[in-house]
Amino acid sequence: MDKDKLLKTFIELVKIDSESKNEIQVAEYIKKRLKKLNIPFVIDNSKNKTGSNHGNIIAKLNNNRSLPTILLSSHMDTVVPGNNIKPIVRNKTVVSSGDTILGADDKSGLAIILETLETLKTNKVNHYNIEAAITTCEEIGLLGAKYLDYKLLKAKEGIVLDSTSPERLVFKGPASDYFSIKIYGVESHSGINPELGISSIIASAEIITKMKTGRINKGTTINIGKIHGGSAINIVPGETVISCEIRSHSESTIEKEINKIKKIIKNVEEKYKKLNNKVRIKFTKERIYDSISIPKNAFIIRKILKVCKSSNYLINLVETGGGADAN
Repeated sequence: MDKDKLLKTFIELVKIDSESKNEIQVAEYIKKRLKKLNIPFVIDNSKNKTGSNHGNIIAKLNNNRSLPTILLSSHMDTVVPGNNIKPIVRNKTVVSSGDTILGADDKSGLAIILETLETLKTNKVNHYNIEAAITTCEEIGLLGAKYLDYKLLKAKEGIVLDSTSPERLVFKGPASDYFSIKIYGVESHSGINPELGISSIIASAEIITKMKTGRINKGTTINIGKIHGGSAINIVPGETVISCEIRSHSESTIEKEINKIKKIIKNVEEKYKKLNNKVRIKFTKERIYDSISIPKNAFIIRKILKVCKSSNYLINLVETGGGADAN
């Protein structure tokens, strides 16, 4: 692979605005490259569910039906602020100008996929059959991968090019559940009749101080990400919402920790119901993505390790606490 061309492709990609749900410009760039190489591709209907202005791109470079089919995948979207990126090459490193992100997550993966396809196609290299799934809305909940039309894929194993370091081969990652706790208190005027009110914010504070957060164990974390409530400064707040996340490699641990939180909620609710029967607390939970745990002897892992060893390239099998389209 031509390293200079790889860098050029990466620079071109990061200059294209593609914050989540606005991937259409980078999608057009990718489609133009695929058409130039005469590599067939399709666009799925995922945008109807993700809210993006473009669907996922699925490209196929077949070689030999008797050989396995391998999936390569990266996502098109970036986090905010990801518009008007000005990449700078400094001491063999690409950085942003400082006003925005760089967008290496995941334009680096996109550049690798495009240059891999072009290298295989133009040099007529003997290779496995390749499928490329280029997704949208990864940064806001892996939505592109979640709503990808998997009937369009033949591959059973693949590589998601979306890690923090080229020396890391992630084989295990946690599941993620978002959960919210909505406290319904009783509003009253804080200056005229505060005694009639039940503060949803104070009740929420009791729940928060009793919850265990941060790292629960080696493979489990709980985070309280947002809290909002109240309608006015002079009103005892009637509604407050606590938005949280739990991640774990263990489904049983998720269940165990959620049950602990539900018990806390129940105790706080019962306490305030004794003061006013209108008080109630609602708990809701949503699965964002499942965990992954790939056997170390899986074909794809064995193949990657073998190639890296033959190239004298050091790579480590690692667990992660993050999520990606691989989930």
